[in-house]
Amino acid sequence: MTLGNRVSVITRTCNRPKMLERALESVAMQTWPHKEAVVVNDGGASVAELVDRFRDRMDIVLLEFDPSDKPGRCLAATRGIEAGTGDWIAYLDDDDLWFPNHLELLMTAAVTTGKQVLYTDANKATEEPDGAGGYRVIKVEPGPSEDFSRAGFYAGCYIHLSTFCHHRSVFVDHGGFDPALPVLEDLDLFYRYSFDHAFHHIAQVTAQFSVRTDRTNAITAMRKEFLDTNAMLAEKYLSLAVHDLMTWLREGRDQINGLYHAVTDLTRRVTELERRLEREEEPSS
Repeated sequence: MTLGNRVSVITRTCNRPKMLERALESVAMQTWPHKEAVVVNDGGASVAELVDRFRDRMDIVLLEFDPSDKPGRCLAATRGIEAGTGDWIAYLDDDDLWFPNHLELLMTAAVTTGKQVLYTDANKATEEPDGAGGYRVIKVEPGPSEDFSRAGFYAGCYIHLSTFCHHRSVFVDHGGFDPALPVLEDLDLFYRYSFDHAFHHIAQVTAQFSVRTDRTNAITAMRKEFLDTNAMLAEKYLSLAVHDLMTWLREGRDQINGLYHAVTDLTRRVTELERRLEREEEPSS
């Protein structure tokens, strides 16, 4: 397969223009030139004027849905992917941001490794209301940084969607976000994409995601839904965990057997050497 290098950046938004502007600014500042922003307005007030301000800096597609025809988070993302023209798909939530080297690191790694699913690391920014309708950052700390392990998803999702990138063919093969899920649609996507792909981890911080103290993040506002959906997904993909466990057991057994044979062979060689030395030290008659 010949892999092109144009990236469609999917951003879903709904009535958060200040955050959206910050996110789009971070896309426009990317050092990787082959990109387009795809903004999907999921039933909020129009952001056409805001989006138009970026058109002289990058290619940008805007999909706006009326509140009466609001597709929801999952379908909004899928519609964005379908509207994009990029060979690769990257995601940026409207309340997150990228550092300028984000796409360049991903695309460089895609070329050098041949991987079709990749992710980087992100910092976690805690924000509080600033009293003027916006937010200010009060703390920044490292987010998770873990190499890919499908079983790791069972302990909790260690990949943030805003660090995630994949080739369009992966979407064609495995589909987009499941609209039946109220939350954690990204974790479900990660599970499905891991069927055929070992994700490539770039252990560099290239993004920043936000957690707000006023509980306006989905993960805090919908805590029960997150817990219930996480349990449902773990059960849904339990067969994968069993398969992975059996694979590890077999690999571990093979490694132990290999080590046993190596030690046995080394012991034999040492014994032979000791006997040879003993013979050479014996006085000649």
